[in-house]
Amino acid sequence: MADDKCSKCGKEAVICREYEGRALCKKHFSIDINKKVKKTIREGNLVESGDTIAVGLSGGKDSAVMLEQLVEIFGDRPDIDIVAIAVHEGIDPYRDESISAAKEMCDELGIELKIGRYSDYYDLKMDDVADAGAKGNCTYCGIMRRDLLNKLCREVGADKMAIGHNLDDEAQAILMNHIKGDMKRMARIGPKKDPVNHEKFTPRIKPLRDVMEKEIALYSRLHDLGVIDRCPHVQETSLRPLVKSFINRLESEMPGIKYSIVSQGREISDLVEDNIDWDDKDNQIEECDKCGEPCSGNLCRKCQLLDEIKVAADSSEKHSFELD
Repeated sequence: MADDKCSKCGKEAVICREYEGRALCKKHFSIDINKKVKKTIREGNLVESGDTIAVGLSGGKDSAVMLEQLVEIFGDRPDIDIVAIAVHEGIDPYRDESISAAKEMCDELGIELKIGRYSDYYDLKMDDVADAGAKGNCTYCGIMRRDLLNKLCREVGADKMAIGHNLDDEAQAILMNHIKGDMKRMARIGPKKDPVNHEKFTPRIKPLRDVMEKEIALYSRLHDLGVIDRCPHVQETSLRPLVKSFINRLESEMPGIKYSIVSQGREISDLVEDNIDWDDKDNQIEECDKCGEPCSGNLCRKCQLLDEIKVAADSSEKHSFELD
């Protein structure tokens, strides 16, 4: 789209949306992002009177934009409380920078921030265990991160946790679930879809579900929100980066395809959900025998992976000792 003038007011545009055929200036782009977030919250009934919303804040662009939007929308509501929670995985200095940005943002917005550290809850740091296990670093870190976020939600008394999943994340999840044939995860696609029903589990909501990643990045730059960085332990051999690259190529050739994927994924999710018996014994949520956290078996994935890391670390130390 060659036009560099805002379709609303004629001022200089900051974005040209090929999938809509219009351009927007900073003001009208910002208004439009806010409208999208409000629509997602309203149509999904994501926030209700009396809710305490824990915002999963990493300090990065997605969660920073999400917190800013939620405070703008609900900040003056006395019947809704917003608190931020953050996880320090022990990745230095990468996480130190983003946690610092999170603290600064919360101070500016007058929002309480609670930080949980792997070192305090699991007695380890990702810097120390990276590449130690048989599975990828992101697998170990992601499972521990979700576990700790859930713990932090309970500690702050949250009714729901807002996570910064955007349209790209949702499209990637849909395609990955198709590839893996994972119908249970497909049933969880949506702004507020989680069949987990357990007093220790805090339901997740996705206010940014209908906003493209590149538009969140643009919004964050225009409003100086969050930091954009890359974790030093990320591994590109996993399925998600491949799917992300594929979908981005499709979007470049067929603007709007990400919205189509998410729209169709939502319809399929509804059909799949109707055909899954969540009351069946195999779909029931129990408590981990070791840590007491909600899980689908006797031992949760987090405890399984922590055991794997410990075995790998002990084996490495023994091998090192034998070499010496």
